Amino acid sequence: MSYQKILVGIDGSKQSDMAFAKALEVAKQNDAKLYLLSVINGERVPSGGPNGYGFVDRSIYKPAIETMKQKLAEYEKKAQATGITDVVTEVEVGNAKLVLAEDYPKQNGIDLILIGATGLNVVGRLIVGSTAAYTIREAPCDVTVVKTDLDNHKIDVKKNSYPEI
Repeated sequence: MSYQKILVGIDGSKQSDMAFAKALEVAKQNDAKLYLLSVINGERVPSGGPNGYGFVDRSIYKPAIETMKQKLAEYEKKAQATGITDVVTEVEVGNAKLVLAEDYPKQNGIDLILIGATGLNVVGRLIVGSTAAYTIREAPCDVTVVKTDLDNHKIDVKKNSYPEI
């Protein structure tokens, strides 16, 4: 069994950096295509549409999209420097959990997702939920949650993540 299409969720956090680093190794070992995806949360808000809800004018996301495109271009260069030639980078606006765990993997035939562990505390997870936990439950493929660095030393998630809620 080898993985041919590997997806990494990139959000700029230390955890996603570690997932990317491990994905490089897995992609090299399997001679796999590497997909780097950043999802900018675009939540539904009330509007005058027929359903009463609709997406906000997406132009408000332009600065965030451009920033993530630049960041993904840097990741792509790093991947190519390690010998991985088949790299796809994409930035999408939508529900990060749904896009990363369900939509994108199904549309692209992904067979492995690498994602960083969450840094939220219990209250934070109750309020916003864990993308990693959702991905584990709902993804149509294997999921690896990265909790260690390249030497398999545990990452201090509390120091390298979101503020306590």
